Amino acid sequence: MYKYAIRNGSLQCEWKDGLETAGRLGFDGVELIIKEEEQLDRLLTDEGRDEVQGWAKESGAAVSSLSPGLYNGTFKSKALRGDAETRARCVDFVKRCVRACRDVGGAGILLPYFEREHLDITADEQAWLVDEMKQCAPTAEECGVTLCLETSFSAGQLKAICEAVGSERVGVYQDLSNAIHFEQEPVATLRALGGHVKLVHVKDTDQSLLGEGRVDMPGCAAALREIGYSGWMVFETAPQDDPIASAKKNLAFAKATFGE
Repeated sequence: MYKYAIRNGSLQCEWKDGLETAGRLGFDGVELIIKEEEQLDRLLTDEGRDEVQGWAKESGAAVSSLSPGLYNGTFKSKALRGDAETRARCVDFVKRCVRACRDVGGAGILLPYFEREHLDITADEQAWLVDEMKQCAPTAEECGVTLCLETSFSAGQLKAICEAVGSERVGVYQDLSNAIHFEQEPVATLRALGGHVKLVHVKDTDQSLLGEGRVDMPGCAAALREIGYSGWMVFETAPQDDPIASAKKNLAFAKATFGE
């Protein structure tokens, strides 16, 4: 029913070792974390693409998705202050991420949006974000890659953004634990978002193993079935003292709870 992936950071590995380790542990894929633009630039070369494709083939673990944290840290803060040049660079950056994701076989891009004193953004910021997503959506549609917003926003605001953009390639990256952190209820939020959920981050609260925190994992499993979700389940789990042992336990729990 689902394919299970893990972020290379949760294994405390870089890309090559993360793919090899994930494949050996029985994961279907890895979410690759892009820390620097140089990593993205290399992915967009023939050599860089072929290198990652080769690692994935050898490991038996696919690239599930890309996680460019630069979107939030480097671009978003300046763009929200009205910097038109940064806004244009932000759109270009997202489009480049989409092309890189397509080239390595990934399903989606994590677009993080978290530097907020308040959970929802203002009407002006929402309009700007909708405009940005509208500019990026044609590239995502052409490449078959989904833009997935992972945010502090309420389900109502996320639905409004997705509906205003009007593309099946723009949706939500729902994090089961972050929902609690941002004063939301994970099960209710999944049901409210429905088909707008395009990728799921699986983790529990308090840096715990899955099932040992405050997330209602069986309830989330039921809600995902109700909304018809069948995409990647990506672990953003804490490595704890032993990343390998933690990943094994978490994968076993997830398969027993969410299904194979």
